[in-house]
Amino acid sequence: MPRVTIRTGAESPAAVPASRLRLAAAPDRVVQIAVALALAAGVTVSLGWFYAWTSLPLAAVFVLVTWRPLAPRVSAISNDAATHTRGAAWALGAAGAWMALNWILTSEYLLVVRDPGFLTLSGLWLTDHPSTDIPVLGADAAASVQANMLPDASQAWNLRDGFIQPQGAKMLPATIAMGGWLAGEWGVLGANIVVGAVGLLAVYALGRRLVGPIVALAPMAALGLTVAHIALSRSAYSEPLTLLVVIAGVAWAWDGLRHARTAPVVAGAVVTGASALIRIDGALFAAGAIAGIVIALALASGDRWWRVRTALLAVAAQALTVAVGYLSLWRWSTAYAERLGPQTTTLIKAYALLAVLLAVWAAAWIPAVRADRLLTAPVRLIGRTGARVVGGAVIAGMLVLASRPLWTTVHRGTDNDVDRFTNGVVASFQRAQGMVEDPTRTYAESTVSWISYYLTWPLVLLAFLGLGLATYWMLRGRGEWAALLGATLAPSLLYFWAPEIVPDHIWAIRRFEPMTLPAFVLAATVAAMWLVGRVRDPRRRRLTKLWAVWLIALLPITTWIVIDPGASYPVRGATPLVIRELGGARAQLHALCDVVDGRPVVLVGPASHYGPLRVMCDVPVVLALVTPTQQSLAQMASEFGEAPVVLTQKPEDVQWTADPQVLVESNVRQSGYRLQGLPNTYIDRDYAWYAGVVADGGVLEPISP
Repeated sequence: MPRVTIRTGAESPAAVPASRLRLAAAPDRVVQIAVALALAAGVTVSLGWFYAWTSLPLAAVFVLVTWRPLAPRVSAISNDAATHTRGAAWALGAAGAWMALNWILTSEYLLVVRDPGFLTLSGLWLTDHPSTDIPVLGADAAASVQANMLPDASQAWNLRDGFIQPQGAKMLPATIAMGGWLAGEWGVLGANIVVGAVGLLAVYALGRRLVGPIVALAPMAALGLTVAHIALSRSAYSEPLTLLVVIAGVAWAWDGLRHARTAPVVAGAVVTGASALIRIDGALFAAGAIAGIVIALALASGDRWWRVRTALLAVAAQALTVAVGYLSLWRWSTAYAERLGPQTTTLIKAYALLAVLLAVWAAAWIPAVRADRLLTAPVRLIGRTGARVVGGAVIAGMLVLASRPLWTTVHRGTDNDVDRFTNGVVASFQRAQGMVEDPTRTYAESTVSWISYYLTWPLVLLAFLGLGLATYWMLRGRGEWAALLGATLAPSLLYFWAPEIVPDHIWAIRRFEPMTLPAFVLAATVAAMWLVGRVRDPRRRRLTKLWAVWLIALLPITTWIVIDPGASYPVRGATPLVIRELGGARAQLHALCDVVDGRPVVLVGPASHYGPLRVMCDVPVVLALVTPTQQSLAQMASEFGEAPVVLTQKPEDVQWTADPQVLVESNVRQSGYRLQGLPNTYIDRDYAWYAGVVADGGVLEPISP
């Protein structure tokens, strides 16, 4: 068997089998390959060149270029290769089992009731198209014959220059479309579960840098057992992919900072910047990460010119990546970018200002100026006591945020359409739960409590301690902790204070899934190990450590049971775990496509079905917000050049040549909506579809079953 020699810490060189070293490195390598695939998908779809023959070779180039620079330094993490191998094997096995078990309940999120609908459909479209621009195919001319007829659908689908543009950034749809190349429709539906599993490996990879290869299994398990990570991975939410790139970026930057290597630091900056290719608020995650990286470099004691060069390269590389992300958004989802223009512009300007300030500051670290002393001098001045005070202040600040429900209630205004719409939604949730109606309430004071719904309060409080310890260590010569703190605190503190989201669960936890939840389980583990280290007796310390690891790993399971004393069934399971989200939608849509049979569609029904019909049936669709007149239908047939099919669930609204019959009956189930807790109910939607072909005079000839 071939053998290689690695240096294990301060020990003498040790011979380790190459196979063992490869296994120990495998979690990092899986993460590296997955990130390369996602980056390649994001780049090629942004260029409008999303094909297998462009994306896969580009991903291979990314892997080859970074294979050696990002080689995991397992010998620098632990001087026990056997332990590392065992931990990696358990991590890989756990990720694989998690992926397989969740695949059983892969969602069928093909109706556009929330974001995963249009993101999944965009992924389906991309399996055999180079971009997400969808040709309107004459639906614009057909819709113009009558008022309140649309060739698109508000919010999620927008008409621009003869194309329909799905809402949102494009890296996630392109990434899950790669699953479609391998396994068709189910490959697209299940691809985000694979992303979620690799995200768990990223948490493990970062965790073993912090607490070692065996203990790192605890935060990985804790995150994997949260209702949030399970539910958000089963559907095409953008948060698991954001988690993957940000956590991977922090892990790579950590290695570069620890070992004075430029390439991992720059790679970490790039992939954290790639969050802008995934979501419109991606610059927030990028800003926190790059601020932490530059602060860590300022606090480092290595070669000055290396620190200056690395900081400038990291800032420039990340800024370029963020710019590409927002240019892609504006090109491929123009109406969405414009609709959120004020908030997006503010975020971009804030990020640009931060990047410029960091670059100017880093450039001034040269010996003639030594501007890094603006940070290092105060750090030296405050010493150990001051570092403890600052760390304690972080803990105290988090406790104050957690206490907000005791002393405040946050409300939103009613000044614009978005606020009024959100207030109506909140009021409907309050009525459904039998709560006092207070429609302007945002529940923002409870954001830290939201984390406890998924992690439990013991882990949240341990995380506060862990963040305080990380701050102390950062100020006491371990500057690499700044990278983790920056990437964690920037999005967490902003969204703790003002989440700006409809506050039902699990929807609301989306704000905290990408960085807060994984960082909190990591910080909680760090704090627990620090407390274990306070136990003097070796035997008791080992036993305490074992209990701590198991408790951290398994505490999130306690959130799977939802207790609601006022309900008819006060003890229930968390429904996102036990149902297939939108189960039944796929069969319904395939049946509708069979009815449509390649003809244009006039949809007299819910906008949730506009996108599925256009993408899955690949026919032009007119969305009728009012009942179409016979004259309008006749004109539409003329515009299309063939008789369209009218789909409706209210046959009494249109004129038929004979009594129509139900063609497609379907039941679609999804998790319920719940304020201030995890969902413990589900919603059943029953559909009964009628269809007819437009005949002479604009009347409908029913399609027979």
